[in-house]
Amino acid sequence: MELEAQAQAMRAVVEVDRMLVNASQTARRIGARAGTKCDDLELDLRKQVDSVLFVRSVDVLVDEREIYCSSLYGVYHKTIDLSAYVDGRLRLQPHSGTSPDSTLLIYRWVEGGRGAVVTIDGRHVRDALQLLGRNGDGLILDVGGKLLGADGLKSNDASIGGDVIFERSATFPFRVWAVMPKGVLLNRMASDYLGLIIAFGVFGILLGIFVKRGLSHVGSRRHEMSRALRLGEFVPFFQPLVNSSDKRWVGAEVLIRWRHPKEGLVQPDSFIPLAESSGLIVPITRGLFHSVTKALSGVDLPNGFRLSFNISARHMQCASIIEDCEALQRRLNQWRVQLVLELTERELLTSDGATREIFDALHGMGIKVAVDDFGTGHSSLTYLRDFEMDALKIDKSFVAKIGGHPLSERVLDSILDLAKNLELTTIAEGVETWPQAEFLRERGVPILQGYLFGRPMPAEEFVRRLGEHRHGTTSEVCAAIFE
Repeated sequence: MELEAQAQAMRAVVEVDRMLVNASQTARRIGARAGTKCDDLELDLRKQVDSVLFVRSVDVLVDEREIYCSSLYGVYHKTIDLSAYVDGRLRLQPHSGTSPDSTLLIYRWVEGGRGAVVTIDGRHVRDALQLLGRNGDGLILDVGGKLLGADGLKSNDASIGGDVIFERSATFPFRVWAVMPKGVLLNRMASDYLGLIIAFGVFGILLGIFVKRGLSHVGSRRHEMSRALRLGEFVPFFQPLVNSSDKRWVGAEVLIRWRHPKEGLVQPDSFIPLAESSGLIVPITRGLFHSVTKALSGVDLPNGFRLSFNISARHMQCASIIEDCEALQRRLNQWRVQLVLELTERELLTSDGATREIFDALHGMGIKVAVDDFGTGHSSLTYLRDFEMDALKIDKSFVAKIGGHPLSERVLDSILDLAKNLELTTIAEGVETWPQAEFLRERGVPILQGYLFGRPMPAEEFVRRLGEHRHGTTSEVCAAIFE
């Protein structure tokens, strides 16, 4: 029952996340026009309310907290109380209108002092909690200590009797409680499942003799990864991207490593496939975003410096990636850093309207999308056909055969011609020799990556070497890398 309650809480988090992603997209859309005369905004505000699922009302902000235009009232002036918002973004408040039992979930988005406030009717949240919560007292939304259950607002946590399990959203500042009355687990087991438990226990012992090793390895590895995520054991490593002409460092690919307490530094090939199949890849990538912002906090990155992240198809199709990238941009200062998402091919990206909307939103934020390991997977050309891509990353298997395999060189030339015709930037990875680098430079590949210029390195080393590179000559930096 505990696992079932936890699963219910997780599903509720996903559902509330979905509501807030809609609110976030609406807030960004309208907030980008903040400062425009209210008369010119009213029609757009009402269209958002009519067309976007869950959205009840939209207010436009200037000076971070001053509402001057509303979908409900038109020209309308009110100062919002920022202290009521958790993380400056989210609040849960009783509705002050004619229905005292109703509640509002309010999302605030601001950039450069201008933004929007989007309200979700609490009935949508209550319906979701009621539908998904079937055990004990059900599910409760917690926003900064304000609690909402399927039956309305809770006065405080003391009013909730029973054992509590909670799941926290990785995107928005809220969590969902799953409440089980005390003793319900033992009572349910005794009354309903005792016979089955005995039967399955005997069967499980016999079956376990044959399958214990295989299953325990996968299960324990998944459990270890969940623990590692909580403890921050997944850390960023950085591999430099260089300008092919003058070998300046123009960016870095962020690569993930697992600092395992017993196994040491675990390479991604050993855990990423399981992370993708288990669904952990999305929270792991979010955690990596946060780790990178901490590692680069206070670092004076060159203007336009590229930071590339590997993104799974699962994450790319999750609407919350927009919020994840927005938070990453905000922390890194979007005017100085060029974010690039490298789309991996281990999972197939579904071509549908929702996914294309996500691509459009990311491009609207100035984020570039690249096809990783181009030429090796079955999806490469499909991605170019179905989505607006910005770059191709040439797989290292083609680079490795430069100078010794004419057929591979002809294939590489064909890839470069394709990229040129589609006006796509090319990045070559796996560059290990100067002849390879010169071959690629002569063919117009602007960005190179590989051991020739630097191996993946921890954040501290990367920051130090970036500083050396910016203050020394190219030869001095290369000497420093290979000393």
